[in-house]
Amino acid sequence: MGYSAKQLFDIAADVDNYRRFVPLVKESRTYAAQKNDDGTRTFTGELVIRYSKLGINESFISRVVVDPVRMTVTSTSNEGPVEHLESTWRFVDRADGGCDVELTVDYKLKRRAIQFLISGMFDMMVRKIHNAFADRARKLYGPPVAIPESSSA
Repeated sequence: MGYSAKQLFDIAADVDNYRRFVPLVKESRTYAAQKNDDGTRTFTGELVIRYSKLGINESFISRVVVDPVRMTVTSTSNEGPVEHLESTWRFVDRADGGCDVELTVDYKLKRRAIQFLISGMFDMMVRKIHNAFADRARKLYGPPVAIPESSSA
Protein backbone atom coordinates (compact mmCIF):
# COMPACT_ATOMS: atom_id res chain seq x y z
CA MET A 1 0.00 0.00 0.00
CA GLY A 2 1.13 3.52 -0.67
CA TYR A 3 1.48 4.57 2.97
CA SER A 4 4.23 4.06 5.53
CA ALA A 5 4.20 1.05 7.84
CA LYS A 6 3.84 3.45 10.80
CA GLN A 7 0.77 5.14 9.30
CA LEU A 8 -1.04 1.86 8.66
CA PHE A 9 0.12 0.37 11.96
CA ASP A 10 -1.43 3.35 13.77
CA ILE A 11 -4.76 2.74 12.02
CA ALA A 12 -4.75 -0.99 12.86
CA ALA A 13 -3.82 -0.30 16.49
CA ASP A 14 -6.66 2.23 16.90
CA VAL A 15 -9.38 -0.32 17.69
CA ASP A 16 -11.58 2.31 19.38
CA ASN A 17 -12.18 3.91 15.97
CA TYR A 18 -12.95 0.74 13.96
CA ARG A 19 -16.66 1.60 14.26
CA ARG A 20 -15.98 4.68 12.13
CA PHE A 21 -14.66 2.83 9.08
CA VAL A 22 -14.67 -1.00 9.24
CA PRO A 23 -17.69 -2.55 7.48
CA LEU A 24 -20.29 -4.14 9.79
CA VAL A 25 -18.53 -2.92 12.96
CA LYS A 26 -21.20 -0.91 14.77
CA GLU A 27 -19.40 -0.52 18.09
CA SER A 28 -15.72 -0.69 19.04
CA ARG A 29 -14.02 -0.04 22.35
CA THR A 30 -10.96 -0.93 24.35
CA TYR A 31 -10.37 -1.32 28.06
CA ALA A 32 -7.86 -2.70 30.57
CA ALA A 33 -4.99 -1.12 28.62
CA GLN A 34 -1.45 -1.39 29.90
CA LYS A 35 2.01 -0.55 28.65
CA ASN A 36 4.54 -3.33 29.08
CA ASP A 37 8.27 -3.17 29.82
CA ASP A 38 9.09 -4.59 26.37
CA GLY A 39 7.42 -1.60 24.64
CA THR A 40 4.24 -3.42 23.72
CA ARG A 41 0.77 -2.30 24.71
CA THR A 42 -1.96 -4.78 25.62
CA PHE A 43 -5.68 -4.25 26.02
CA THR A 44 -9.04 -5.91 25.69
CA GLY A 45 -10.86 -4.95 22.52
CA GLU A 46 -14.56 -5.38 21.86
CA LEU A 47 -16.22 -5.19 18.45
CA VAL A 48 -19.96 -5.45 17.91
CA ILE A 49 -20.73 -6.80 14.44
CA ARG A 50 -24.21 -6.31 12.99
CA TYR A 51 -25.52 -7.55 9.68
CA SER A 52 -29.29 -7.30 9.84
CA LYS A 53 -29.91 -9.10 6.51
CA LEU A 54 -28.54 -12.30 8.08
CA GLY A 55 -29.64 -11.61 11.64
CA ILE A 56 -26.07 -11.29 12.88
CA ASN A 57 -25.54 -9.22 16.02
CA GLU A 58 -22.44 -10.52 17.82
CA SER A 59 -19.94 -9.10 20.26
CA PHE A 60 -16.32 -10.20 19.77
CA ILE A 61 -13.95 -9.70 22.70
CA SER A 62 -10.23 -10.15 22.10
CA ARG A 63 -6.94 -9.71 23.89
CA VAL A 64 -4.87 -7.37 21.73
CA VAL A 65 -1.09 -6.90 21.69
CA VAL A 66 0.25 -3.85 19.88
CA ASP A 67 3.98 -4.04 19.15
CA PRO A 68 5.42 -0.83 17.65
CA VAL A 69 8.91 -2.35 17.27
CA ARG A 70 7.74 -5.31 15.17
CA MET A 71 4.90 -3.23 13.65
CA THR A 72 2.33 -5.90 14.53
CA VAL A 73 -1.15 -5.89 16.00
CA THR A 74 -2.23 -9.34 17.22
CA SER A 75 -5.60 -10.27 18.65
CA THR A 76 -6.67 -13.56 20.19
CA SER A 77 -10.03 -14.73 21.46
CA ASN A 78 -12.00 -17.75 22.53
CA GLU A 79 -15.04 -15.88 23.86
CA GLY A 80 -18.57 -15.26 22.62
CA PRO A 81 -19.24 -16.78 19.19
CA VAL A 82 -15.55 -17.65 18.73
CA GLU A 83 -14.11 -21.02 19.62
CA HIS A 84 -10.68 -19.84 18.48
CA LEU A 85 -9.48 -16.65 16.78
CA GLU A 86 -6.00 -15.34 16.17
CA SER A 87 -5.29 -12.52 13.77
CA THR A 88 -2.12 -10.56 13.14
CA TRP A 89 -1.54 -7.42 11.12
CA ARG A 90 2.11 -6.90 10.14
CA PHE A 91 3.47 -3.82 8.32
CA VAL A 92 6.87 -3.56 6.63
CA ASP A 93 8.20 -0.46 4.86
CA ARG A 94 9.34 -0.96 1.27
CA ALA A 95 12.53 0.57 -0.12
CA ASP A 96 10.63 1.72 -3.23
CA GLY A 97 7.84 3.46 -1.27
CA GLY A 98 4.79 2.45 0.70
CA CYS A 99 4.69 -0.74 2.71
CA ASP A 100 3.70 -4.37 2.54
CA VAL A 101 0.70 -5.37 4.63
CA GLU A 102 0.25 -8.91 5.87
CA LEU A 103 -2.93 -10.08 7.58
CA THR A 104 -3.12 -13.62 8.89
CA VAL A 105 -6.31 -15.00 10.39
CA ASP A 106 -6.95 -18.38 11.99
CA TYR A 107 -10.46 -18.88 13.31
CA LYS A 108 -13.17 -21.32 14.23
CA LEU A 109 -16.64 -20.22 15.28
CA LYS A 110 -18.87 -22.06 17.71
CA ARG A 111 -21.91 -22.09 15.40
CA ARG A 112 -21.40 -24.17 12.26
CA ALA A 113 -23.87 -22.13 10.20
CA ILE A 114 -21.96 -18.88 10.82
CA GLN A 115 -18.63 -20.67 10.24
CA PHE A 116 -19.90 -21.95 6.89
CA LEU A 117 -21.24 -18.53 5.89
CA ILE A 118 -18.05 -16.66 6.80
CA SER A 119 -15.82 -19.26 5.15
CA GLY A 120 -17.67 -18.80 1.88
CA MET A 121 -17.42 -15.01 2.07
CA PHE A 122 -13.92 -14.75 3.56
CA ASP A 123 -12.07 -13.43 0.49
CA MET A 124 -14.72 -10.79 -0.12
CA MET A 125 -14.66 -9.76 3.55
CA VAL A 126 -10.86 -9.39 3.53
CA ARG A 127 -11.05 -7.20 0.39
CA LYS A 128 -13.70 -5.02 2.06
CA ILE A 129 -11.56 -4.66 5.18
CA HIS A 130 -8.49 -3.85 3.05
CA ASN A 131 -10.46 -1.20 1.18
CA ALA A 132 -11.79 0.25 4.45
CA PHE A 133 -8.25 0.61 5.81
CA ALA A 134 -7.06 2.17 2.51
CA ASP A 135 -9.95 4.65 2.62
CA ARG A 136 -9.16 5.47 6.25
CA ALA A 137 -5.48 6.07 5.37
CA ARG A 138 -6.51 8.33 2.48
CA LYS A 139 -8.78 10.31 4.80
CA LEU A 140 -6.09 10.69 7.49
CA TYR A 141 -2.95 11.06 5.36
CA GLY A 142 -4.01 12.11 1.87
CA PRO A 143 -3.35 10.30 -1.41
CA PRO A 144 -1.02 7.28 -1.34
CA VAL A 145 2.48 7.42 -2.76
CA ALA A 146 2.89 5.77 -6.15
CA ILE A 147 4.49 2.34 -5.97
CA PRO A 148 6.40 1.27 -9.12
CA GLU A 149 4.49 -1.24 -11.30
CA SER A 150 7.17 -3.91 -11.05
CA SER A 151 6.85 -3.84 -7.23
CA SER A 152 3.15 -4.52 -6.96
CA ALA A 153 1.82 -7.99 -6.23
